Amino acid sequence: MNPYHSWQTLQTTLQNSLANLLLHYHEKLTKKFRCCLKYEQQTNSIFLGCVVLSMITLCLPIEAYIEGPWLWMIASGGDIESDQLAVASNGTFTENLVAEYGVDEGDTLGQLQWTRGQIFPEVDCLFWRWGCYSDNVNRVINRIGLSNDRGLNYHSAYALINIISPRDRKNVAMGVGSDDSVKVWLNGEVVHINKVDRRTTGVQDLFRVNLNAGNNLLLVKVSDNLWNWGMFFDIYLEKDEFRTALPIATSNISLATYLFEKYSTTLQDTEIRDVLPTVLSQLQKPEIQGLLTPFTINTVVENPDLLAQFGVQAEAITFIKRNAGIRVMLRDPDFQTLVQNPNALSEFALLVTGEPSAIPSEERPLRADVDGNGVVNILDLLRITTRLGRTGTDVADVNGDGAVDIRDIVLAAALMGTEAAAPSVSIATGIGPSQPLLRPEDIQLWLTQAQRLDLNTAALRRGVRVLEYFLEMLPPKRTDLMPNYPNPFNPETWIPYQLAEAADVTLTIYAADGRLIRTLTLGHQPAGIYQSKSRAAYWDGRNELGEHVASGLYFFTIRAGEFTATRKMLIRK
Repeated sequence: MNPYHSWQTLQTTLQNSLANLLLHYHEKLTKKFRCCLKYEQQTNSIFLGCVVLSMITLCLPIEAYIEGPWLWMIASGGDIESDQLAVASNGTFTENLVAEYGVDEGDTLGQLQWTRGQIFPEVDCLFWRWGCYSDNVNRVINRIGLSNDRGLNYHSAYALINIISPRDRKNVAMGVGSDDSVKVWLNGEVVHINKVDRRTTGVQDLFRVNLNAGNNLLLVKVSDNLWNWGMFFDIYLEKDEFRTALPIATSNISLATYLFEKYSTTLQDTEIRDVLPTVLSQLQKPEIQGLLTPFTINTVVENPDLLAQFGVQAEAITFIKRNAGIRVMLRDPDFQTLVQNPNALSEFALLVTGEPSAIPSEERPLRADVDGNGVVNILDLLRITTRLGRTGTDVADVNGDGAVDIRDIVLAAALMGTEAAAPSVSIATGIGPSQPLLRPEDIQLWLTQAQRLDLNTAALRRGVRVLEYFLEMLPPKRTDLMPNYPNPFNPETWIPYQLAEAADVTLTIYAADGRLIRTLTLGHQPAGIYQSKSRAAYWDGRNELGEHVASGLYFFTIRAGEFTATRKMLIRK
C-alpha cells in the first residue's frame, strides 16, 4: 500500500477519534479551530495539552505541496464532466484547448481574467462537522479577486501551471487531493479524473505520467458542489529534479484551427471537400442550430440516416457511415461545442475546403486583399482608409457595393487571417521596435462609425470585434481613468480605463460622505485599453456585504502603480 495513502487513512482515523473523544468530555467545545484549539471553560490541563499537541500534529501538512503561483479561473457549474470554459466563453475556447495551448496572465473569460495566485496547504477542523477539511481553493479565489463569495458552491476552478523538467522522465508519480471532483491534463492529454463527492486534507489520488524535457503544461480542474472547496497537488520528485513557472500561451489558436489540426489526417480524404462542406452548411442554418445539442449529435452519429431529415444528401450520409474518422470527430465534445457557434463553424468550413467560396462572395478574403499579395493584413486595411469616399469600381471596395466606406474597413478587419478568432496584435498593429501602424484614435473613429451600421452578418460582427481587440491591445500614451457607462445607471455599470504600462490595478468605490463601499482588486494588468464590457471593470451596485446600495452620488478611484484618479457616478432607481 502506498505510504502516502496509509498516512492519509491513519490521519483521518485519528482526527475523527480525537474529535469524538473531545466531544464526549467537553460538549461545549464547539469553537472552530485551525491547527489549534480554543477552550471556553477550564479543563484538565494535561489532558487538553495532549489533545492540542496531537491535533496540531495531525493538522500540519506532511508534504511540500505545489503552491505555485498558478494561473486561476473559475466558471459556474459543478459537473466535472461538463466543459464550463466552453459554456462561459460561448464556444470560443474549451478545456482541451486551454490544456494544450495554455493562456496568458490577464486573458479574459467574460468579466474575469486568468489571475496568478498561490494555494496553501490549509486545513480546518470543526467538531460539529466530525473531522477536518480544506477550503483553500475558496480562499485563493477570494484573495486574488475572482470571487468575493466566501462560500461559493456549484462552481469549477481551473489552475494552470508550467512544470519544467531538465530531461525526459518516464513514469513520474503525481498526487492530487480534491473537494470535490477533480480532472487533470498534462500537455493536452487527460491523465487523471475522479468524479467524487468528498472532503480533502491532502493527497488522495495517485497517478503516473511522462514528463517532457523542458515545459510541461499542467491543468487541474476542481469542481465543487456544496460546502468546502479544496485542492492539494504534489509531484514525487526531488526539488532539484523539476521547477514550476507561470504558463505562457504557446499559440493564439482558435477552436476551429485546433480541431482542423487535430483531425488533419482524417480531413485529408479526397471526398471531404465534396461531402463535409455540405454537412457543415446544413448545420449553419438557424433552424438547425437550436437542435445541435450533444445528445442529438451523438444520436445522428449512431444513426446517420437521420441526416436526411436535415437536408443532407444520400452520398454524404453514405460517406459518414463508412468513414470512422468523421464519426469520431462528430463525437468529439470540442467539435460539438464548435458547431453551436456559427462563427467558429464558418471558419472550420473554410479551413476544410481551403477555398474562400465557403463564405459569401462579398465577404471572401481575397476581395479584401487590396495590395494583391495573397494575404489580408493590416496593410490592406490602411490602403482602404486612404481610398475612403471613392465610388465606382475600386480595388478597395471590399463588398462590391460601388463605394469605399466604413463597411469595407470592417469587412477587411473581419477577414484579416482565418487562423484565429482575433489576429495577432503584434502582426496586425506593427507593435515592435518601430512605431505602430495603427493609432488608437483611428480605430476609435472607425468603431464609432461602425456603430451606425446594421451588423446583419457574422463577418461584420467579427470585424467590429477585431477592431475592438486592436484598440484594447494598442498601448496608449498615458494611463487614464474614463467615465463609467452607463451613467446614471441601475443596477450595474462598467468602468473603463487604460494603462500606458503594466501595473497592479485597484478600483475603490466611496459614498458621497467618504464611506468605503467596495474595493475591486483587478490584479496585475498588461498595458492596453480596458474599455469594452469584456475588459472594463464591472460593478454590480453592491457593497462589500453583497447588499444593493442606495440611490445617490458615488465616487470611484483607480490606483495603477503610481497613478491615481477619481471620477463620480450616479445611481438612479
